Amino acid sequence: MSSRRNWKDDDELMRDLRDALLRTVPGEQQVCEAADGVYEWRTSDIDVELAALLYDSDLDRTVQVRGPLSGPPRTLVFGTAELRVELEVSESGIEGQLVPPEPGLVQLTTCDGHTEETTTDELGCFSFLSRRRGPIRVTCRLPGRELVTEWVSSSPSGSPAESPDPSVASQDGQD
Repeated sequence: MSSRRNWKDDDELMRDLRDALLRTVPGEQQVCEAADGVYEWRTSDIDVELAALLYDSDLDRTVQVRGPLSGPPRTLVFGTAELRVELEVSESGIEGQLVPPEPGLVQLTTCDGHTEETTTDELGCFSFLSRRRGPIRVTCRLPGRELVTEWVSSSPSGSPAESPDPSVASQDGQD
C-alpha cells in the first residue's frame, strides 16, 4: 500500500476517516477515566482542604537509567498548615500516619474511582495492604474537617513508573 493517499477518491477518503475514528490509542481509556475523576473532584465539596506534596523520597535519589527493580519504600509527605499525612509506599502496600495523631477515616482512591477505607489508630497510623497501580490520592475525614492529597503515582521506589502506553516499556534499549 502506498503511503500517499488519494483523497480525491471518495471511497478511499471515507476508509481513511473510518480507520482514524476507530483507531484506539493505548492508554486512552485510562486518561479518560483519570480526567473524569479529576473533574468529579473539582466539582465536589469546595470545603475540602488540599494537602500539598511537601516531600517525595524519589526526588532525593540519583536518577538511574538502569537500576534495581525494587528498592526501599517510597516516602511521601503531604501537608496543610495544621496536619501532615506521611505515606510509605512499597510493593506490599501503603502505610501512613497523620501528624499530629488524630482519629479519623482515611480513604485511598485510584484514578479509576476504586476506593478503599480504613481508620487511624491512637497514633494516627493506618495501612492499605493491597498494592495499587496508577495515580492515587488519600482523603482524610477528621472531626470538623476533611482534606485530600494531591494525585501521585503509586510506584514504590526503584519501580518503573506506570505508563498508560504499554509500548513505552517495550521500547527500552531500542534506538
